Amino acid sequence: MRTKIDKADSLFSKYIKLRDNWTCTRCGTKYQEGDRGIHNSHYWGRGNEGTRFEPDNCTSLCYGCHRLWGHGDEKDLYKEWMIKKLGTRRFKSLEVQARTYCKKDRKLAYLAIKELMKV
Repeated sequence: MRTKIDKADSLFSKYIKLRDNWTCTRCGTKYQEGDRGIHNSHYWGRGNEGTRFEPDNCTSLCYGCHRLWGHGDEKDLYKEWMIKKLGTRRFKSLEVQARTYCKKDRKLAYLAIKELMKV
């Protein structure tokens, strides 16, 4: 199921790409700011409200790498990479966070992301 992208999603996506220096974390390809070829990939999809705006759940991937890791044959490699990046303990806590019900509050999410952008 695809979920609607709103202004909080758009700002959060920009934050992740800025954090990752507009570079694909899988293949290392660098993109110009604003390029639509780089995506904000959610390990646990946007439908999991508890991790939708969680920076540890996201990474910048180019279109091709996003298709491989996020939607293709290399999902297991994505999991291995996430565990290496976060550590087993944080990965497991992120999984619990993803699977825990969380009420949508886009206004609060947007304000929190604006604060992240200031750092």
